[in-house]
Amino acid sequence: MNQWKTTFIGLNLLLFYGLLNSNLGAQDPGEAEFSQEPTVKTEVIKDQVWPKVIVETFIKAKPIEAAGIFAAYDYQTKYIKGLKTAKIHSQIVTTSENDIKVAYVLSMPWPLGDSHYIHGHRLSTPSKGSYQINWYMVESDSLEDIKGHARFSPVEGKPNVTKMHYETLVSPKSMFAGMLKKLMIGDVVKSVVSVRDFTQKLKKSKPDIVDKYADKIRLVLAGKKAY
Repeated sequence: MNQWKTTFIGLNLLLFYGLLNSNLGAQDPGEAEFSQEPTVKTEVIKDQVWPKVIVETFIKAKPIEAAGIFAAYDYQTKYIKGLKTAKIHSQIVTTSENDIKVAYVLSMPWPLGDSHYIHGHRLSTPSKGSYQINWYMVESDSLEDIKGHARFSPVEGKPNVTKMHYETLVSPKSMFAGMLKKLMIGDVVKSVVSVRDFTQKLKKSKPDIVDKYADKIRLVLAGKKAY
């Protein structure tokens, strides 16, 4: 595959979990305490071109609501830019484990062709009131590997505020990837901010959708298929 194409696709896939329309509107002044700039850390990983990126921010929503929108697999085409299809490929959901694989087709600008890939997702509750989605690559035509997780935790004394902790490690195929490290880190941060902003906007404008996907989190954790 053309090296520039794999680089471009790789950067777009970084935004997969939360690349939304940038014109989502500002937050209410009352949310200012939790709308500060995200904290960003990087960790160099042996034999990896790009570092692990760790981003934290706050979301004006309950943890199960934020996790539900993040894991809204059958809703993602409505808010992820360029995502043409998102279809359940296979799923195992029991009371002891869950593993939901989703097949995606991402539209690329001309003259690049569409990108096809499958990601697996696992939902867990690492602590009381917290929800975590881990993802991993099953197959991809543009990356060597991608994995990470997003954790949504409660904030003491703030039942409608969530702390989002996001980690990702991407292994691109392109030999030009090393030159794009700073761009990659910036794009990851933007994607996390987009998740936050979209969740808050949806909670205000379409609370029924937020409730619907929060219920899906409950169903999966109860061992029932929800997608």
